[in-house]
Amino acid sequence: MCKLFLIILFLFISCDENTEDSPEVNINDYSIFVSLQGSDKVAIIDSNLEFQDTICIDSSCNANDAIDQGPHDIAIDSQNGYWFTTKMNSNVVDMYSLETNELLSSFTTGRMPALITLDQESKLIYISRGMPMAGEDTNIIYELSYSNGFLDSTPINEWDVTFNYAHGINFNKDDSHVYVTSKTNDFIAKINPQEPFSGTNPLLVSMDTLINEDAPTPVNRLVPIQITSKYPYIFIACSGKADEIPGQVQMWDMNQMILLETIEFGINSHPWHIEVSPIEDKVFVTLSGNEIENSGVACIEYGVSHNQITLQELWKTTSSNYGTLHGITVQSDCDGNNYVYATGRTDGNIYKFDALTGEQIGSAQNLANTSAAATGGIDSYSPYCDTCSD
Repeated sequence: MCKLFLIILFLFISCDENTEDSPEVNINDYSIFVSLQGSDKVAIIDSNLEFQDTICIDSSCNANDAIDQGPHDIAIDSQNGYWFTTKMNSNVVDMYSLETNELLSSFTTGRMPALITLDQESKLIYISRGMPMAGEDTNIIYELSYSNGFLDSTPINEWDVTFNYAHGINFNKDDSHVYVTSKTNDFIAKINPQEPFSGTNPLLVSMDTLINEDAPTPVNRLVPIQITSKYPYIFIACSGKADEIPGQVQMWDMNQMILLETIEFGINSHPWHIEVSPIEDKVFVTLSGNEIENSGVACIEYGVSHNQITLQELWKTTSSNYGTLHGITVQSDCDGNNYVYATGRTDGNIYKFDALTGEQIGSAQNLANTSAAATGGIDSYSPYCDTCSD
């Protein structure tokens, strides 16, 4: 009996030691967090599109005189147990507990915060600023620490990327750089947070050398919206200028900062947000469309064939019923299933797609129960897959 107890104790300790990389929080459900722009709320649903909770991001959001905070982007730190949202209309970024959804702290930017990206290992958040107004610049990227369990009130760095409307932003954990694009300047900024600000940091690279190779000027043909990455590549969704440049996705080498390949969609497709698969060589992009071309989601496979970079559209799912698709996230479960979730700016819905085939699996309708609350930014949480007992 004693020997049996020692064997069980040894197995328990061995299993526990192998989970040191698991998250500090213990959340059991696969969850999707989505901002409800116009309602001052963030909705949480499960992976089956069943409603879980609604988080009020303003103390007066249930009152008749509620102020429209404009919740926009969502970013989840599943490793450390936090989630963040930008409130565009109040110039604030909020930090919440992933376990309790309690507001932990806030940071006020000098101008509308747009998108956010996280360095989960170092507990750093990078914030872009949104639409420029008269007399205001939106060329600053904030770097803040939340290592103490709250957002520091003073940024570690404020990176001047030179171009205005710095919007798309992505941190790549493998090369520890931050990549930024502008909605009004066809340039990429590559920031090395480990080095001081200088004439070459951020590094500025033109996305359209036929038009402009020098310092950024308001050249606005490609309209880069959002950027994502998987080492050693970055992928940029470009909405394209109406009746001039078709919507496209560009693939870049992040080390040499050179354009490798481009795949084009229709002139009225207007690619918007983009997300890379964490497990496959695929990227997924929302196509916001317009009155001429339907909105939808596309899957693009990338690779190398005969020493040539390839971008290939695997599937595209569009419908006249989709309400101008906007945000996108990819979720993989412990059983190897992969799903894509996209939000509709004009219908307040969330749509779920099979990542392999593009088939629409379901939708969550009008989460805010009001026509004013379009769904916007979205991110997904997946619990730690404990395979110790396998």
